[in-house]
Amino acid sequence: MTTADIPELDLRAKLADIDRALAQSAQAHADADRKRQEHRYQPILAMIAGMTSGAALLAAGAALMKIFGG
Repeated sequence: MTTADIPELDLRAKLADIDRALAQSAQAHADADRKRQEHRYQPILAMIAGMTSGAALLAAGAALMKIFGG
């Protein structure tokens, strides 16, 4: 290795660092977008789960009333 190769290697190392930083930034943005989408629909999913459990409880109550003849 000569002294002329050292700046070229330094430049390649800097470019590799920049590429690595860009890849990490892109991954962070993708993770943030995915979390934003997940959080966006959470209230709707909670409402659907509540309505489903309410309907199941009403059906169970009706079945018990039919069994015990109330």
